[in-house]
Amino acid sequence: MIQRITAYWDGRSTSWRKERDEAWSRPETEHWFDFFESIRNQVAGKRVLEVGTATGYFANIMTLAGFEVTAVDLSPQMVEYAKIVSEELHLSVDYHVMDAQALEFEDNTFDLVFTRLMTWTIPDLEKCYQEMKRVLKPGGKLINMDADFGKTVFSTDRHDECPSGAIEEVNAIKSALAISQHTRPAKDLEILHEIDFGSIRVDMDAQNRILGLPLNTEGLFMLEASKKQLT
Repeated sequence: MIQRITAYWDGRSTSWRKERDEAWSRPETEHWFDFFESIRNQVAGKRVLEVGTATGYFANIMTLAGFEVTAVDLSPQMVEYAKIVSEELHLSVDYHVMDAQALEFEDNTFDLVFTRLMTWTIPDLEKCYQEMKRVLKPGGKLINMDADFGKTVFSTDRHDECPSGAIEEVNAIKSALAISQHTRPAKDLEILHEIDFGSIRVDMDAQNRILGLPLNTEGLFMLEASKKQLT
């Protein structure tokens, strides 16, 4: 399944870069910058890991907001595009091709782990959250923004730049994943409690609030949790 997911995102990389490049000229980028500036003041240090960076849009914004950013993605082609974008912006981001279920970093490395629209496409969500917890420093913060896509059928109405066959493939992948059989974020909250994260909370209107959109607009939830301090 990992190879299949990798191939899908490699195939999406060109259209994904185009969409993200266009986003730089829209007001949403300034809203995201303000959000990450506020988060920077909530964490003890500046070291952040973005899991599922795609072409680096959020990694670059976090860098501009004052973080020291390491960013990973399963797709080698996404990472290649991300490196090009950061070079064009004259920003320094440490990019790696990596599986979110097996992060290749030492324990207690990062002050913040951020991920957005990634965990819906993970074969083993508990393993992913365990890895995020492991690489966080004690007291470090996890932020996950995602949606409950389990019953959603993706269509070309919102993804008109997709290559041929991509929508059919992503729907097939999603249907095969265990997380798609659960209600979110309820399942996420259950897992976070089971693996002993602390200060867990969920904001169902987070993205709309960040972007200044009406709260009844379809948006993403945001999960926040912290790694408990050593006793």
